[in-house]
Amino acid sequence: MKVVPLDAPLGARIEGICWEDATKPDVAQALNKALGEHLLVVVPGQPMTAPLMRDFAAAFGKPRAQLLRYKRNGEVPEVSTMVSTLMADGTTDKTALRSEDWHTDDSYMAVPAKATLLHNMETPSRGGRTWFCNMHTVYEALPESTRKRIDGKRAMHAYDTPRARNRPSTRTVQEIAETPDVEHPLVRTHPDTGRKALYLNFNRLDRILGMERAESDELLDELAAEARKPAHHFGHAWTVGDCVVWDNRATMHRVDVDYPMGERRIMQRVLIEGDKPF
Repeated sequence: MKVVPLDAPLGARIEGICWEDATKPDVAQALNKALGEHLLVVVPGQPMTAPLMRDFAAAFGKPRAQLLRYKRNGEVPEVSTMVSTLMADGTTDKTALRSEDWHTDDSYMAVPAKATLLHNMETPSRGGRTWFCNMHTVYEALPESTRKRIDGKRAMHAYDTPRARNRPSTRTVQEIAETPDVEHPLVRTHPDTGRKALYLNFNRLDRILGMERAESDELLDELAAEARKPAHHFGHAWTVGDCVVWDNRATMHRVDVDYPMGERRIMQRVLIEGDKPF
């Protein structure tokens, strides 16, 4: 196994392994070390079956099923199928539309996912790049006065918020009951390194607690402006079979919905159980 750092603010490419190797303790340990150091790893290979992807994902922790039942694979519920093909009428899966803006997975849960694995099954002839943002460097780039202002602040995250560009998929009664609004720190400390990261989600973060809406929106827009700077970003151009794993505790991501209409774009996704932000 070889870890090749990317020429970017985050990320590394993993070479020299096959999917089954991840079940070996030494390989799993090396994969986790690479993820911890680089926040994101790209592992090329061939398309995986759902059971194989679940087993590969287990190298990074315990896989768990995502909220929306309709996306779960019937054979392996820990694996979800993400279809973002652009349809002839201009519509596409709503999750894909929301993915156009920067977000981190599961922040509307009390215990968000530690990591996400996204595996490319079919990809359009062009476009559809996924971008990742290093939230450690975003926090560290803020003026000292801003860092002092936000340290210790808490924010409300919700399944939907008026700040989001697009509306999310409709939830069932059971799914609504499982996702009450939750509070998280605005600045999150990584449990493995102790390093601080700005914990934002443009689709789910509703407001900063203790502030009026206008003041909260103004500050969130200021923080978002830093996160949008390309100096913090890496864009992954997909090849069929790629599996990208990222640390949700210190990254955001978004997708370019700029691929040709009608060309299939299908991913498999696994979430890894995390810990309560602090």
